[in-house]
Amino acid sequence: MLIVDEDKLSSRMVGLMVENEGHRTFIVNSWTAAIETFAKEDIDLVLMDAVMPTVDGFKLTSMLRQRATSYVPVVFITGLKDSATRLRAIESGGDDLLTKPVDELELKVRLMAMLRIRRLTHALEVRTRRLAQLASIDNLTGLLNRRSLDEHLAEQVEEALSGGGTLCAMMLDIDHFKLVNDTHGHDVGDIVIAGLSQVLDEVVRPTDLAFRYGGEEFVVLCPDTSLERAEELADRLRTIFAERTEASSPAGRQTLSVGVSATIRLGLSADCSNADYEAELLRAADRALYEAKAQGRDRVVVFCPDTE
Repeated sequence: MLIVDEDKLSSRMVGLMVENEGHRTFIVNSWTAAIETFAKEDIDLVLMDAVMPTVDGFKLTSMLRQRATSYVPVVFITGLKDSATRLRAIESGGDDLLTKPVDELELKVRLMAMLRIRRLTHALEVRTRRLAQLASIDNLTGLLNRRSLDEHLAEQVEEALSGGGTLCAMMLDIDHFKLVNDTHGHDVGDIVIAGLSQVLDEVVRPTDLAFRYGGEEFVVLCPDTSLERAEELADRLRTIFAERTEASSPAGRQTLSVGVSATIRLGLSADCSNADYEAELLRAADRALYEAKAQGRDRVVVFCPDTE
């Protein structure tokens, strides 16, 4: 519990009542200490004095709400009893109000009710985050899905263009994958796809982002990476996947074709938008992948606009 009150005696009395109910307290007597403690500690409830110098409780509550990553109930404690104060307390982000001097039973009732709200909202937040995560993850591979690619690609292109870095993209495709499904069945095909996702998880760097693009196609985004380094990484993925499938895949040795592109080698004009770069980066990687297939598969091809 975070107790915010400039009056040290009053805050200590409220703190003792809260502690008598079995709760741990953090007592602060300034708005700066309140912000610091709220950011640093795991706070389940704020008991806020409404009238304080410099920054009053109403403004401070709004500031805490803006900084919060989870919903934390706020109960105002004030000697003001007029309707305008009660309304302002709720409008500023408060959940309830107690009048001074604080009655111990009234405080206990508020603690029980507000902590129930805290538990329920926390459970809902966890569930919401979990659902959002599930919506962004491919079920078979555990990698980010195509929907996530759209979001991350925009962020990475923006970062590369504004920061002067290079963003590389790889598009990977398992060669003759339809034959795997037709010969061995879709369960074995799933094993092959999951095997590639495991290779990606092991080989790509922590800063890289791997996605299942669809079917047997995958995309890897490599921020702040030279084209040469991206090509080396792509060839390493190709080699390890072939070795891994040859050693343990029920479908036998499988190969990869990979197309690589980079923001610095797309042939776009200076007035192109970020959206143009996003679309062309993937199109270029796809064209390079098509060329890898045309050259006989099981290879890496780097996109070069001069040859298009």
